[in-house]
Amino acid sequence: MSSEKNIRRKVMHFIFLQMALLQEISRVATRYTKLMFFYQKNRIIDLFKENEQPEKARPKVFAAVAHITSVEESKNREKATEKIERLRHTIDGLLTTFAHCDLTIAIQTLPNRHVTAYLPEYQIKCIQIQEGPECDPMLVEFRLQEEFVERVEKFDWFLFIEDDIVLYDAFILEKLESFNRQSGYENAILYPNRYEMHQGTKRYIDLTIQQPLLWNQLSSVEIEGVKFAEFNNPHSAFYCLSRKQMKQWIKSGRIFKNQLVNVGFLESAATFCLLECFSIYKPHPSNLNYFEIRHYDSKYSQLYPEPESPYTLSAVNNSSKIPIVKD
Repeated sequence: MSSEKNIRRKVMHFIFLQMALLQEISRVATRYTKLMFFYQKNRIIDLFKENEQPEKARPKVFAAVAHITSVEESKNREKATEKIERLRHTIDGLLTTFAHCDLTIAIQTLPNRHVTAYLPEYQIKCIQIQEGPECDPMLVEFRLQEEFVERVEKFDWFLFIEDDIVLYDAFILEKLESFNRQSGYENAILYPNRYEMHQGTKRYIDLTIQQPLLWNQLSSVEIEGVKFAEFNNPHSAFYCLSRKQMKQWIKSGRIFKNQLVNVGFLESAATFCLLECFSIYKPHPSNLNYFEIRHYDSKYSQLYPEPESPYTLSAVNNSSKIPIVKD
């Protein structure tokens, strides 16, 4: 009886051994087959490759940067360290964001009131420095608009930006085109939400400076699942108009030029003077990060610290940090 059990056991072991071997062979064969398919992938792509690269017209973008420093900073690299750093990041942001475009960058400034000489050589080669005649530095951003007017037939897009704003989004033009085409308002333009990085948090400063924050529910729009609204603080230190919108603005007469419309002359030139012709929209609080730019500083985050604000975001939940146990 015991010999029969031994025979059965041996038979069962043999059967399971064969099954295990088959399983192992199958696993190795599957891995080998996947590797073979992987190694043949380039040959397959080469076999079915397109013979021609798709050609796409490169948008022509004129970016004007408003940049003013003190005379002392313009003559002393050490005193100008912070201004150099932020202008360098602003220009790099433009070069990165519009690498697929025909980009012209103009630095609008005053004689002996800029730090462009201290920029990296590659940036100096790709910018136009426009030292206009002496005027009130607060009006330089208004004067910059005249460059847009003069070049209205030469470019597709006209972008204004201050020298402490950094762009990271290569789809800016596509987002603007989509909004312009589908908003339903002929005079609507889209501004980005402006944020700062402060102590590891992302703070949408234009939504925390103005209290209480309000937006127009009546005129809000939704395009392909993304919401947009008019805010009681539309400021961004940035705008980008299409040629059609630029011509529309010129036709309006621009009666707010050089006028103190709201807050100060800088804010009036960068944002509020456009309200004479356009309705300014931003991404709705439900999708803040759809269209955004960075303010390369943290001064507003320090002036208006609101860690509990819904417009202050953090990737780390501080309440759930794992404590460090020391021996």
